[in-house]
Amino acid sequence: MRILTLLIGTAALCAVAAPAAAASRADWDACKGDDPDRSIAACTRIIQGRGETAKDSAIAHHERGLSYKSKGNFGRAIADFNEAIRLDPNYAEAYYIRGVTYGNKGDLDRAIADYSEAIRLDPKLAAAYINRGNAYKNKGDFDRAIADYNEAIRLAPELEAAHPETIIRRLAHYNRGNAYDSKGDFDRAMTDFNEAIRLDPKFADAYSNRATAHFLQGNNERAIADFSEAIRLDPKLASAYNDRGKLYQLQGNNERAVADFSEAIRLDPKLASAYNNRGHAYGARGNTGRAIADFDEAIRLEPKYALAYNNRGFAYLSQGRIAPAIADFDEAIRLDPKFVFAYSNRGHAYRVRGNIGRAIADLSEAIRLEPKFVFAYVDRGNAYRARGDNDHAIADYSEAIRLEPKLADAYLNRGLAYLYSGDLAKALADVSEASELDRADAYKALWADIVAQRNNAASRLSQASMRIDMTPWPAPIVRSFLGRMPPEAVLAAADDPDAKKKKNQVCEANFYAGELALRLNAKDEAVRLFRLAASGCAKDVNEWFAANAELKALGEAP
Repeated sequence: MRILTLLIGTAALCAVAAPAAAASRADWDACKGDDPDRSIAACTRIIQGRGETAKDSAIAHHERGLSYKSKGNFGRAIADFNEAIRLDPNYAEAYYIRGVTYGNKGDLDRAIADYSEAIRLDPKLAAAYINRGNAYKNKGDFDRAIADYNEAIRLAPELEAAHPETIIRRLAHYNRGNAYDSKGDFDRAMTDFNEAIRLDPKFADAYSNRATAHFLQGNNERAIADFSEAIRLDPKLASAYNDRGKLYQLQGNNERAVADFSEAIRLDPKLASAYNNRGHAYGARGNTGRAIADFDEAIRLEPKYALAYNNRGFAYLSQGRIAPAIADFDEAIRLDPKFVFAYSNRGHAYRVRGNIGRAIADLSEAIRLEPKFVFAYVDRGNAYRARGDNDHAIADYSEAIRLEPKLADAYLNRGLAYLYSGDLAKALADVSEASELDRADAYKALWADIVAQRNNAASRLSQASMRIDMTPWPAPIVRSFLGRMPPEAVLAAADDPDAKKKKNQVCEANFYAGELALRLNAKDEAVRLFRLAASGCAKDVNEWFAANAELKALGEAP
């Protein structure tokens, strides 16, 4: 969320005496004008003329400092503010503006000290309360920030009476809303954003931040509406496009998400987060190459962007490029040693590589950092299972189910662990529950049929197939289990122009054909097919694990 710093003209802050007439009126007008270069030249003439009182010289240094600040020359600006304060130790606005400049430099402690001195000298300087509140918020001290915004709101009526054009009140509500939002108090945040919008119905940033509050309350539709209004009011607000794109992506609308991220990038070509987000959307659409290109650019723009390294690593992992994936996860963790997802993803990469010990270590660290991270328990369970440690695997799947009782994948994987531990009854209960929780999943229906047959229970695959889309893969496998398609036709159907997709489908065709061969007591054919699956399947899929387990049960080597 953006917070807004208040930097307004002298007249709206406090009454400053007009300078004496030693310097020309033209120089004073230029010194206090809007053209930074003319201002600096005129203020310098006044300062070097040495005909002014100490108070007027302080004003000239103050004005020149403002011009240097507007040009981004914070060092020279601070030097001028220092001199203004030396010449006039009671110059509250000089302390205030120096505080703003320290804030621009990221020196929050010095900024707070200057705002506090400005407030001591002028207890009614509402702008100083707002900006000190901003500094406290940026330090994570939300209660002190809120106290300062409260005081600015209390002072606002008196300031408004003298200066009706002041924006003090709406900024105080807006920034206090941000502070409440950061504390997780979304109701109070919403109240403040509502008030900021009531005070200024064209306040695009307030709509944008209220949208974020709506999202955090789980109201995505209202969030999108507010981002859209922010964009209508300010079509160049890149952050609103970026944030609305994230919501479209959460809705699964990756086309609109990419369009919004692209517009954010057009408006702000250096917005690293928009490249990262667009990369994520491209990845969700299966366009891994474009995803990686966007992550590359995000990292180029922001070399310490841990999330972009993590996301690029995940994209490499989806391509099967394990070494660069692990290198990116390493860098993400180096930049952010508490990055839970980077540990989880690196653990998964190690599991795919076959380094089960390191996989378990990384997934255990992810769980230590986030004890309610459900998918880390599932993935660690998979790692234990791959090592043949079904007891620890079952314990992890059980914890995942405790944390998320309707997680179908956890039931399926626990069912398979029970199956290959010899507990057929528990295996059937779990895979049946998995299939019931995820009725459209053909793989869960297939496993429910396999385990039912081993329990001499009735098959429900025919009924389950009515809830499954029987057009795409793995529909041919379902048909083969129903006796409607021979194994060689299934293998032919596994062919695909996409080499990676073909490999996965051939793996599955071989494994499930092996299961059918077992039913027919064709052990040699089953062994042949399971060996093909064990060698051809990726090491992070159930079919690879099950093929190896079946070979072990048959007394055969992979």
